[in-house]
Amino acid sequence: LMTSVIDNPSKVAEYIYSCRQMGIQLLPPDINKGEADFSVDGGNIRYGLAAIKSIGRPVVQAVIGERDAFGPFKNLEDFITRMSSKDVLNKRTIENFIKAGALDALGGTRKQFMSIYVQIVDHVNQEKKYSMSGQMSLFDLVGEEEKADFQIRMPDVGEYARENLLAFEKEVLGIYVSGHPLEEYEEKWRKVISATTLDFQPDEETGRTKVRDGSRQIIGGMITDKTVKHTRTNQMMAFVTVEDLLGTVEVV
Repeated sequence: LMTSVIDNPSKVAEYIYSCRQMGIQLLPPDINKGEADFSVDGGNIRYGLAAIKSIGRPVVQAVIGERDAFGPFKNLEDFITRMSSKDVLNKRTIENFIKAGALDALGGTRKQFMSIYVQIVDHVNQEKKYSMSGQMSLFDLVGEEEKADFQIRMPDVGEYARENLLAFEKEVLGIYVSGHPLEEYEEKWRKVISATTLDFQPDEETGRTKVRDGSRQIIGGMITDKTVKHTRTNQMMAFVTVEDLLGTVEVV
């Protein structure tokens, strides 16, 4: 069901909320375990790799093909090195994989990966140039044991704050996966609202909304967007987008 609406983040968000209420965990995308579409992983739902922004199906197929042929990716350097020969990865693609949490299993934090991936890409490209021109790099001359010294080490920068991690997920997936900024306020929110944003969406079968036109309703959520305009009589008005745990609605 989620795969059928993979290009509609607001619909996916609705199903994610249903999953949480049913006790089904939604796992972030993962280059070592995920598929292009949503898949089952140990009784939970694994987010589809093809749902990450700017990552088309050719990239996903190349990643899965490499993984199936030569085994899981060991770390960030291994991932970039192996995928560099496929000519499908660029810096934006890698960054979006990191922000979506798809590289979390590669032994590092998202903040570490964001601060080092450009250096790894440049290093891999340099090695490629050496091998194409037949030159040997210092890396080729040392024994296997010493090669570990040449591996790029993860910087000691810790991890982003929870709100940053969630903001990145929202940016590249269109929704929050590992949590929601409003989760800790859910109980308070439920007590004071009379309608959720979902109640303003027309039902797919009947075309009607749960909220009647002209009725008084209280909604609650985060303001995610605003546009201020002037009317013909020069009065100011604003259009505000309010987001709750289920979706978004525009308020005038």
